[in-house]
Amino acid sequence: MSGQMDWIWWSLGAIFVLSIGAYLFAELQAFWMRTSVTKIPGGQRFEAHSFSVDMLRRAGKVRVKARNARYSQQAREGQSAMEKSGALDVTFDALGLRIELARMVRTLNNPKPGQDATQPTGWHSLAFLATEEQAELHLDHLPTKVADQFIGFAQQIQLWIERLEHQRQARLEAEEAAKREAEEAAAAKAALKAKGKAAAMSPEEQIAQWRRVAGFTGSSSEVGLDGKGGIEWFIDLDPAGRITLHSGRQTAHTTLAGATITSLGGELELTVMDAEGQPDPHSFRVLKNMPPDVRRAWKERMEILRDSLKKSLPATT
Repeated sequence: MSGQMDWIWWSLGAIFVLSIGAYLFAELQAFWMRTSVTKIPGGQRFEAHSFSVDMLRRAGKVRVKARNARYSQQAREGQSAMEKSGALDVTFDALGLRIELARMVRTLNNPKPGQDATQPTGWHSLAFLATEEQAELHLDHLPTKVADQFIGFAQQIQLWIERLEHQRQARLEAEEAAKREAEEAAAAKAALKAKGKAAAMSPEEQIAQWRRVAGFTGSSSEVGLDGKGGIEWFIDLDPAGRITLHSGRQTAHTTLAGATITSLGGELELTVMDAEGQPDPHSFRVLKNMPPDVRRAWKERMEILRDSLKKSLPATT
C-alpha cells in the first residue's frame, strides 16, 4: 500500500513539475513575442525583446537599437567604409530611409517532385536602408509574430518619410523657382540699365561702339537721326563687303553675301544673313530721306560688292 501511495505522489509531483515547466515555457515564449508601441519625447517607439525603433518626428530621425545586428556604410568623401556587428545603436536621417521586411526561408536539399525547393522558417529579416547616407542595418531571425506586429509601425514610418520627402521636393522647387525669378529680375534690370545707358549715348558714341563690336570701320557710311537725339538708321560699309546695319531697334554686323537690296519709296531695304552665316534673314530700312542719286549710288555699290562676293565663293558639286 505504501509503495502504491509513493507512486501516486511521484506521479503527481512529475505532473506538477511538467505543468510548471510548460507554464514557464509559455511565459518565456510570450515574453519573447511581446511588443509595444509607446509615446516618447518627440515621437513614438516600437519595442520588442531584441530591438527597438524610435520614430523621432521632431528631429526627423529614426533610431534603431538592437542586441544583435549588422551595420555597414560605404566609403564617402572624407570617410572610409565602415562595418560592425553585435549590439548596436544607430540613428538615421529619415529622408531617404527605406525599411524592408522579408521572410527567411530554408532550401531543401532533395525536394520531392513538385515540392517547392524553399520553405519558410518562421523567422524574418529586417533591413534599414539609408539611401542618402549609403548605409544599411540588418537584423536577422526575428520571430514571425514580432515581424507581423512591426509591419504597421513600419508603414507609419514610411508614410511619414514620404511626407517629409514631398515637403523637401516642394521646398526645393520653390527655391529653384525663386532663384529663376531672381535671375530673370536681375537680367531684366541689367537690360534696362544697358538700354538706359545706350539711350544716354550720343550718336557718335553709339556708332563707335557698333564699330568696336563689328571689328571694322566702313569706308562709306550714312546715319539718320530720329529727331530725339537717337539714331533711326545707320549703314557702314567697307570695301570687302562687310557691313553694319541698324534700323527698327535691331543691329547686325554681317556681309553682303546673299543680300537682297530693294528700292522703296524714299529708302532702301536690305535683307541680309546674320553674322554667323546661318539662314536667318534680317531686313533693315536705311537711307531714308536721302537724295535719290545718293540712294542709287549706294544700291549700285552694294550690288557690285554682293555679286563679287558671290563669284569669290568656292564652287560646289
